[in-house]
Amino acid sequence: MSPLEYQIKAIQQSTSECMQTAATQTLSYFDPSVNLADVLRDVPLYVENGEKIGTSPGHLAAYFAKNNYQTTTYIFDTELFDRSWGNLDAHQVVSSLRQRQPHIPANSWLAKYHHILVNGWEQYANAGGAFSFQPLTTKLLRNLLNDGPYLMMVNSTYLNQKPKSRYDQKTDAFEDDSIRGRSTTHAVTCAGYKEDQFLIVDPDPPKETNHHRWIPSDHLLVSIMAAQTESDNLLIALRPKDRT
Repeated sequence: MSPLEYQIKAIQQSTSECMQTAATQTLSYFDPSVNLADVLRDVPLYVENGEKIGTSPGHLAAYFAKNNYQTTTYIFDTELFDRSWGNLDAHQVVSSLRQRQPHIPANSWLAKYHHILVNGWEQYANAGGAFSFQPLTTKLLRNLLNDGPYLMMVNSTYLNQKPKSRYDQKTDAFEDDSIRGRSTTHAVTCAGYKEDQFLIVDPDPPKETNHHRWIPSDHLLVSIMAAQTESDNLLIALRPKDRT
């Protein structure tokens, strides 16, 4: 495959605003006038028990769809969604999610947050968004770049090979804590491909690491699937509806 790279300006995020920040980075390719304040105004940041838990992918994807972007979310999750739903339209998928909610195990991470996630996906379907249940492959990631950069959810603990982290209300930051912490999911922009590596634009890279970095495809694929810890293992691809 031929090398491909989009010039995307990195934006440093504030705590738990990775999805809105990565969205702004991605949108800037299609609309240079977009700014982070606009996205933060329209896409909610949730706080549970004093901890900033970010937003939900469905609410963010709905934001794209509501703003005249043809939006497709590529789902790799196996906990909230089901792989047998590949032939359903978006509204049928949401109906299936609603049916599933009462059967989510009470001891799972989803038990606390499925109401937020499903609400976001319902807004997304109502805004005209589409789902795809294609398998996650290097070919899929590469082909999606033909239409521009896209938003990618990863497990940052695995991506960066760093300790788990714990939110500290006093510092309003996630601190390394390999014992009491949890692995965290994170949004980045996928902006290029060359020599079996993908370029990501990370709104919150590890210290002394560039916002723009090339990640080997096998490491990136596992980092996406490791976001299963919060049912965030997905991609959101978009392009303006009036684009020819």
